[in-house]
Amino acid sequence: MNKPRVISSVILRKDKKLLLVKEKMENDEERWIFPGGGVEFGETIEDAAVRELREELGLDVRIKEFLFFKEAIFPRYDYHTVIFFFMAEPLNEEIKKMEEILDVGYFTVEEIKKLNLVSSAKWVMEELNKKGIV
Repeated sequence: MNKPRVISSVILRKDKKLLLVKEKMENDEERWIFPGGGVEFGETIEDAAVRELREELGLDVRIKEFLFFKEAIFPRYDYHTVIFFFMAEPLNEEIKKMEEILDVGYFTVEEIKKLNLVSSAKWVMEELNKKGIV
């Protein structure tokens, strides 16, 4: 029996821009998402967020606050996650992306509106707007 996967994701803001990464999805589409990844057994969701940013992008971050969570269910792709989103600040500037990351960059809200986002990233942008963060 499949179980939902717990994901920890980070929102990084720099000069009124947000950091996004482009990845290949389960359906082979290339989409933009907020960086993050799976929580390992025995690891807190905050620790997972810090580890994932270091592994994927070479960035050290400090978690500032928990923002919200989102459940994403796509049975067609055998995909069910619960994603926890944190606001964080980078402790270093140089991004060294891992090979699986197709692209990475900081984008304005207007630029993000033109990107091919995953549904959870679209939802995050709406929530950030409601909270007055963007």
